[in-house]
Amino acid sequence: MAGAPLRIDPVFLSASVPDPTRDRRYFETGNSIAVRDAVIALVNVVLPKTRLVFGGHPAITPMVKWVADGMRAFDRVRMFQSKYFREHYLKDISVFRYEEVEAAPEGREASLLKMRGAMLSSEKSFSAAFFVGGMEGVEQEYEMLKALQPAVPRFPVATTGAAAQFLWSREDDLIAQMSSPLREVRRRQLDDLKTKTSYLALFTKLLESRGYPGIT
Repeated sequence: MAGAPLRIDPVFLSASVPDPTRDRRYFETGNSIAVRDAVIALVNVVLPKTRLVFGGHPAITPMVKWVADGMRAFDRVRMFQSKYFREHYLKDISVFRYEEVEAAPEGREASLLKMRGAMLSSEKSFSAAFFVGGMEGVEQEYEMLKALQPAVPRFPVATTGAAAQFLWSREDDLIAQMSSPLREVRRRQLDDLKTKTSYLALFTKLLESRGYPGIT
C-alpha cells in the first residue's frame, strides 16, 4: 500500500458520535452503531484508492486506526489536531501522519474553527466529502467545505442520523437548483444515502460515480 499512486483526489471525512450531554437533537436521532459501521466501511473503501483527510475526533480516530493498521496504510491517512486539545490526545496518535494547528487565543471554539479551516484548505481538491453522524462540528465542516470548495460532491450518510440526517435534508433542497440530468443522478445518490446500509457497496458506488459538476 505504501507508495502506491493515488487513483483519485483525497476524500474528506467529517464524523463524530453524538454525546448525550450535548444538544439532544443529535443524540436522539443518532445511531452510534451505524456511525461505526459507516466509518469503518469508508476507510476500507478509500485507503486503497487515495488519502483520507479528517479531524482527530476521539471517538472516530480508533476506528480509522484499526482499519489503517490492518491495511498498513497510515501513510494514506492525514489527520488534523488542534493544540488546544493536546492534553487529551490519544496515546498512540503518533502512528498517524497527523498535523497540529496552533490553538487560538480566544479559546475552544476559535481553535476548532482554525483547525477546520486549515484541514479543509490542506488539499487542492477533494474527490468527495462524507458526513457521518455528528454534531455541531460536522454541520460547521459541511458549511465551510461548501464555501471553500463548492464543487466537491457532498455525501451526508442519513442512515447514521444526527447531523448527517439534517445535512441530507439540505442537500435534498439543493436538487431543484440543478439541471435535469444532474438532478436525476443526485436524486438517486441521495435516495441511496437515506435507505442503504450496505456501506461498502454504497461508498464504492458513490466514489466510482462521484462527480456532479455544476453544483454550488
